[in-house]
Amino acid sequence: MAHAYDRGKALRGLAEIDPAYPVPRVSSLLREERNAELLGYLQAEAFTHVFTGDMGSGPEQFFHDMDRALREAPSFHLWADIPLCRYRCHFCQFPTLVTSSRTEAADTTAHRWVDANIAEARSWAAEVPALRTTPVGEFCLFGGTPSVLPAAEIVRLVDFYRETFAIGERTSMRAEGSPDSLTDDVLRTLRELGFTALSYGIQSLDDRLLAIANRRHTGEQALRVRAAAERSGFARVDGDLVWGLPGQTVTGFLDDVDHMIEARFSTVVAIKLHLRSFHDVESAIGHVSPAPWENTRVREQLARRGYRWPSLGQQLQMREGAVDRLTAAGYYEHPTTYFPRREVGPELWRSLNLDQDKQVPQVGIGLGAYSWCGDAEANAVAVPGDYLRLVEKGEIPLENVTTVSADHREVRAVQMALSTCQPLFEGIHRSRFPGGSLLSGRWGALFGSLAERGLVRIDRGAGSVALTEAGATLVEAVMNTELGR
Repeated sequence: MAHAYDRGKALRGLAEIDPAYPVPRVSSLLREERNAELLGYLQAEAFTHVFTGDMGSGPEQFFHDMDRALREAPSFHLWADIPLCRYRCHFCQFPTLVTSSRTEAADTTAHRWVDANIAEARSWAAEVPALRTTPVGEFCLFGGTPSVLPAAEIVRLVDFYRETFAIGERTSMRAEGSPDSLTDDVLRTLRELGFTALSYGIQSLDDRLLAIANRRHTGEQALRVRAAAERSGFARVDGDLVWGLPGQTVTGFLDDVDHMIEARFSTVVAIKLHLRSFHDVESAIGHVSPAPWENTRVREQLARRGYRWPSLGQQLQMREGAVDRLTAAGYYEHPTTYFPRREVGPELWRSLNLDQDKQVPQVGIGLGAYSWCGDAEANAVAVPGDYLRLVEKGEIPLENVTTVSADHREVRAVQMALSTCQPLFEGIHRSRFPGGSLLSGRWGALFGSLAERGLVRIDRGAGSVALTEAGATLVEAVMNTELGR
């Protein structure tokens, strides 16, 4: 995917670094003319969120493909999306709704959206019968911020899913939340419902940066939730950090990483701030209204107030410094931007979706939710009023439904596997795609070119292809410029 950009500007941003830290190790590679498209991708603020199909389709074909895929799959990933938040972060581009500050109104809204999610889930179960019988590998309560729901609504929603789908003793149960909404009562409710994995966005431990991002918690609160979750009996607690925030320094971000390591988060997610509108790319599902920080004038005003936006060079110093610290502390990258402790292993939902030997179907239920199987993919509408109207009519509110051609299915499988930052194996690829090969033909030529440029390593004896350190840093750019969509 080509991106028009100002190469001179990109190179200047790459050269602008914090002199207290090493020059980014990928700098020399990005300066090479043959890697100009990778540099352009970074400057374009592109974002990888979904893996689209390559042919238009309709809901009936999608449901047929999904039902067949589920019958063949050992398990699948099921997530319920509750899009409610108490506030909207200034960088958030995902479909969400801000609830009322008045308790009675907020509770009424919560009840309506739980009703809507249950109604949509019932329609899914009727339209795709295999959903009721295929084992759920991991059930995720996503958002928005589902932890803002009253406890009774969380119980009502989860009880419905347990009664309707094949959630059993072997199903992993994961919930999302925010530091300001994950109270002791909410944690207790989630544990009583069988949740053992918890994920929550922290973004930064610097209260000054949290305030300008419109986050309503402190860094201290975020760390207290980690300890409270452990006391409550959660087996794993995963936390998200963002690099590239306005006013953020390399030192500040790396200090955050050190605090996360010290707190022994099961996974530290270290993700780049993306400012380009999701509506400008085909690989993301966006909010109906722009985030404040998408506006160039808003960004300029922040810079004038002293919240300078980190340069590309400084952002790469943040990324590489975080990798060094996390690796030294026993974390590894799996998949890109996710760093689990080695003894804990990757977040199951990401592994189920992306690992080369898994890539099982995913069904998302809720506003803007994303669902896919090997042959098709679709997302729900992101406009709240349209979503509610369709669901209340008994419809599954899908839009942008695509199917995946036989050729693109192989491409998409390789993209997903590469995004795990784990080696790809020839034997697994051949078993999934008879006649295909990672080491010869078109893939052999592609990976040979990437190896020459220092982005992958090919081990013919082991029959594997693996990203180098530089390749892992640039994997989103590699996937979207070199592998095609």
